[in-house]
Amino acid sequence: MEKQIDDKKLKEIFTESKVIALVGASAKKDKTSHIVMKYLIEFGFEVIPINPGAAGQEILGQMTYKSIKEIDKKIDIVDIFRPSAEAEKIVEEAKELNPKTIWLQLGITSEKAEENAKSINANYIENSCIKTEYQRIMQKKKINFPHLTK
Repeated sequence: MEKQIDDKKLKEIFTESKVIALVGASAKKDKTSHIVMKYLIEFGFEVIPINPGAAGQEILGQMTYKSIKEIDKKIDIVDIFRPSAEAEKIVEEAKELNPKTIWLQLGITSEKAEENAKSINANYIENSCIKTEYQRIMQKKKINFPHLTK
């Protein structure tokens, strides 16, 4: 079962959010997480990349962290580009940052991650692309094939 939020709430999330931790960020320009990160930065979000293999390096001009536990600032959205099996642990670690929203990208679902998100009263979205939803809600674009739009 997909967990989605109505359009009014999505608009509120996008309007009120400023800082996004992107778990699974990639420096590879052809990777979806890179494309989404670049887009979010272009539209004014501060995006903090999380990738243990790239920790200490910059992705799109942003210092990359090994783990979400290393972040020492307020996070509004945790955007997860990792397999469903990893989502529960990521959200558990993110709980200390008390994010307003947990967002699992397309193809990623986790009942345990949802339980963790609900335990801190965070909005929970799964199996949905943050870029596509931003385009639809904030830019009024209809994207039929989001993976082809870079």
